[in-house]
Amino acid sequence: MATPAASSPAPAAAPLPPFSDDDATSDGSTESEASVWDSQDLRSRAECSEAELLAAMSVDASLLPALNDLLLEVYAALRPKPIHYQQRNALVHDFSKMTTKIFGNNNGFPVVQAFGSFTMDLFTPKSDLDLSVNFSADTEDQCPRNKKIKVIRKFSKVLYSLQRDGIYCGVLPVVSAKVPILNVIDRGTGVECDISVENKDGMTRSMIFKFVSSLDERFQILSYLVKIWAKIHDVNSPREQTMSSMSIISLVAFHLQTRHPPILPPFSALLKDGSDSANVEKKVLLFQGFGSTNKETIAELFVSLMSKLLSVESLWEHGLCASNFEASWISKTWKKGVGNLSVEDFLDRSQNFARAVGKAQMQKVCRCLTECASNLTYFMRGKINARKLKTCLFGRLNPDDLVSKPRLRDSKRKQNPKRNLESRRGMQKRAKRAAVQQEDQADAAPAAVVTPPVVQQQRPTQTPTPTRCCSSVGMPSWPLVTVPSGFGYGLSVRLPGPGLLGRAPGYLAGSDGGVEPPRQGPLLPMPCFARMGRQRSSITAEQLQSGEVKKKDTGS
Repeated sequence: MATPAASSPAPAAAPLPPFSDDDATSDGSTESEASVWDSQDLRSRAECSEAELLAAMSVDASLLPALNDLLLEVYAALRPKPIHYQQRNALVHDFSKMTTKIFGNNNGFPVVQAFGSFTMDLFTPKSDLDLSVNFSADTEDQCPRNKKIKVIRKFSKVLYSLQRDGIYCGVLPVVSAKVPILNVIDRGTGVECDISVENKDGMTRSMIFKFVSSLDERFQILSYLVKIWAKIHDVNSPREQTMSSMSIISLVAFHLQTRHPPILPPFSALLKDGSDSANVEKKVLLFQGFGSTNKETIAELFVSLMSKLLSVESLWEHGLCASNFEASWISKTWKKGVGNLSVEDFLDRSQNFARAVGKAQMQKVCRCLTECASNLTYFMRGKINARKLKTCLFGRLNPDDLVSKPRLRDSKRKQNPKRNLESRRGMQKRAKRAAVQQEDQADAAPAAVVTPPVVQQQRPTQTPTPTRCCSSVGMPSWPLVTVPSGFGYGLSVRLPGPGLLGRAPGYLAGSDGGVEPPRQGPLLPMPCFARMGRQRSSITAEQLQSGEVKKKDTGS
């Protein structure tokens, strides 16, 4: 679908300063062909570029409430339902039992625990489920890589046998990756699981973001919307060398850290006493209400985030890096090929969350940001309505048809052209022999009508365990299931197997690695409407562009 182009180009960027000796690395060489700017100059240039682009977008304050309602409507429509929480909690529980059978039980370990978007409550009905097989509770305990690979291979043998029984599909161990992983899809639910071993780093980062999201609900809503936007535009897949979900969430947190006044504190303050759960939780409690003086709506934050990321397009190659730890732009160099987009890992500052982004894929990300800014500009100028903007940003969303084909991945095998040719020839010979046999049968009994026998395939029956069923949750008729892998819409698939959880999985496991669904209240957060959605209609475009907006306390 073609999107309208922006009617006025962005202001020309100021020339970069000359390269100096201070920009070289410690060994006297540069790590990239482009010159590196120091942090102060980069920060100043980034802020100026953001203000210029935001002014060029001609933000109409009178249209911000309509945009805010649109974004919150999308957020509410795509939020997971209780059945999605129950399915994932049940999978965590059952994988833990499977792990105990494989590796035994040593004081309650090993255990399978969830992390990632599920524990941060930022998952969609189609999201993968990240799982970690943990043999101890010590977050500092580093498991050797060879042990992780051994566990993955032992686990995969069991899943291969269950795959032959029709319980799973797409079993694929990937031991060559930086983090060895085992991919598997549960047929009953369509949930794709990524199983790793002792992934304490991933669990710690997920825990920190979970605590941070409790400081201000706008962080979770904006992260969810930007993830959906990135998925819809095919720029949220490290496998395809685009942005990871962790880099997207970190950029959203960084944007809220750099607002005036800030909405989130620097992560250095949260990690002052360590990164363990107890210390982080204590620090987060001290920052409750930190961003209450900032009254910006989701619409304002969405527009300013897109303009921020687009305005610094030319600065990434000069060392620009988003730092959640310092809550500011900094200058940083990486190894060649991993600095096309720079988002600093707040726990290991030598690592880049966006290291997977390729050079060509970074250009694709920038094109998507340009299209998004163009569509927002056209909406602000009254050239497209809210419905058209919704389609441009998030596609034709229909929560009732959010199903897609599972990603069935086979292990890579070296192709042998000679073997393939022999195989095709063998198939042709067998087809000829079958045809000759049919002719012989016809000659032997010309009066008889030869009909191939109809084989009635009996589907194996499986009586669901009473504790595994959830009669209060409506499930689609088996075997039509909703597969939450990918972002295709309106594609019904039939999977020939009951799956691990049976026909109507709904057992809510009391696992520490799971997340309980919301028990009451609407999925659409009412405080957003009361506090953020109705109080900005009097803001003028000049005030928004100058950044001198006077915050009014509505008493919410």
